[in-house]
Amino acid sequence: MNEKFAHIVFFWLKEGTSETERLNFEDSLRKLGTSVCTSAYHWGKPLDIPKRGVVDQSYDYSITSFFDNLEAHETYQSTDPVHMDFIETNKHLWKEVKVFDSTLS
Repeated sequence: MNEKFAHIVFFWLKEGTSETERLNFEDSLRKLGTSVCTSAYHWGKPLDIPKRGVVDQSYDYSITSFFDNLEAHETYQSTDPVHMDFIETNKHLWKEVKVFDSTLS
């Protein structure tokens, strides 16, 4: 079986994060997309749409990374230098982070 995987992460930044820090965070998000472990990558901000009870727009940024196999996903999580640098560079900005890993059909 050739399973593929998605890694979806939502970031809430700390109150008082400056505009410069946000722009630097966005640069880091772009760089995160250069990881050789991912087969596709996207980042973004909440979509400005009318409020609905089932839609959570409280986060500041999200990423979605795709992996062609579990080995690539695990390497990304544990030793990928681009991912490790992203965490080290930006973790001081995070109030909360939520991760959702999925097997894709």
